[in-house]
Amino acid sequence: MLLLNENDLRSVLNYKNVLEALESGFVGYKRKGKFPLRINIESEENNSNVLFMPSSFLDYSGVKIVSLCENNPSIGLPYTRGIFVLTSLKDGKPLCVMDGTYLTYLRTATTSLLASKYLSNKNPNSLGIIGTGKIGTMSIEAHLSYYEIDIIYAFDKLEKSLDTFIQKFGEDNSIQIISCKDGNQVVSNSDIVITATTSTFPVFNSRSVNEGTHINGIGAYRKNMQEIPEGLIIRSKIFVDTLEGAISEPGDIVIPLENGLVSKEDITEISDVILKGFSRKESDITFFKSVGFSLEDIVTAELAYREATKNGIGFEVDM
Repeated sequence: MLLLNENDLRSVLNYKNVLEALESGFVGYKRKGKFPLRINIESEENNSNVLFMPSSFLDYSGVKIVSLCENNPSIGLPYTRGIFVLTSLKDGKPLCVMDGTYLTYLRTATTSLLASKYLSNKNPNSLGIIGTGKIGTMSIEAHLSYYEIDIIYAFDKLEKSLDTFIQKFGEDNSIQIISCKDGNQVVSNSDIVITATTSTFPVFNSRSVNEGTHINGIGAYRKNMQEIPEGLIIRSKIFVDTLEGAISEPGDIVIPLENGLVSKEDITEISDVILKGFSRKESDITFFKSVGFSLEDIVTAELAYREATKNGIGFEVDM
């Protein structure tokens, strides 16, 4: 069995090849895979969640176990930790155990790029980020790998996180970085906006969003979390990675549904856009909610395993 750590994954995966794998996966997953809803074990006393995300696609099956610990950043520990186990559907052989933390960051960031590619107006020149932690930072990296961007508007309530973000991207003299006073300043100036927080209340006001803006909500994953104001949901064309997950898990979708502001019929899966296209008016506001879909994990894990095996990357152990 092959073991792959974060450095191994970095050596075989990049935003380009993961984007291609995700596009292919979203095209074929309804015919070739099974993706049960994830199991969420919540510990209120520890302010943490452990998610179990099983999946199968083509000749592989797998499960990701990922922990999300709200208290960790304040004591210098990672918010997200995880592993992914990949097995063969042909003979049941355990093939690979890989770092699930970096896998999660990378596939989430690249899924946000995938949504922007298909849903945003062409040739954006400004990005906005609310929540400059690891996933938010990597989502900006993913977009910069695809678009030529002139300016980034950034906000985080944690000054240290925002300073680290500005220092990282400020090294590129071709991009101007604007530190914003709040989320409203971010969304009112950006062509594409990424929200990457676990906030339980909206991180900007709907009235601050201009026509033509595309927003990727990749943070809030529980029913009690809500990054996106309901007023924006009403104004937007809504897209998700998985409809089944979106209508049962994240507050950004569940709360407007429960309040009768939108219906399931108002929500489109990104796979349908890839397959059938989307006729976008320049004035449309588009919103993509990334719930966290196990398809994204397994296609990224399959790619990592194939590339690592081909290039002799990783450490083999007998099991």
